[in-house]
Amino acid sequence: MMNEYAAPIPEWNADGILPPINEDNPTSEERSPYPISLPDLVTLFGNTEERRNLLRGLLDYRAELHKAGLTQGFQWVNGSFVEHVEELRGRPPADIDVVTFCYIPKGHTQKSLDEAYSNLFVPSYTKAHFNVDAHYVFLNQTTSETVVRDTRYWYSLWAHTRDGQWKGFVQVDIDGRNDAAARDNLDGMNNENGGRA
Repeated sequence: MMNEYAAPIPEWNADGILPPINEDNPTSEERSPYPISLPDLVTLFGNTEERRNLLRGLLDYRAELHKAGLTQGFQWVNGSFVEHVEELRGRPPADIDVVTFCYIPKGHTQKSLDEAYSNLFVPSYTKAHFNVDAHYVFLNQTTSETVVRDTRYWYSLWAHTRDGQWKGFVQVDIDGRNDAAARDNLDGMNNENGGRA
């Protein structure tokens, strides 16, 4: 599987996490967050029924974002979902952590979008209904300095495990062009195939 930079998503390392950079070429573009298509995300990380259930929630959540007009930008996907948590902690991932970097659609402000689709911006709601711990950075409703600050916050938070180990995560486009293919991949998978071991 190849991402948009024509470099493979690295395998989990011995610690069960994605390496943050290509250690053989540490100044290359091969670094976290690793761009990946949505269908490939499903194929690589949907190796158990529990993970596939989480991916169904992610696809349903994205469908709601698209209904709200949020179709430009990208999402960082992280948490135990992109770790080999089954091996590390003997349990499946509980949810998928997502930060959506997106443009508020024309005709909306951040306030009007929140009023019209308030549940989509409440992590406790998205976690309960979609198994997605959702957060946002609105790219066109803030200053460049604020975008840099917010990006720095999420990157520094997500680029390390809770015990301070450096780690990687992945990035998918927010637009819906690959969502149907991702759902087809998901529907075609079963307990015996797909994903990482």
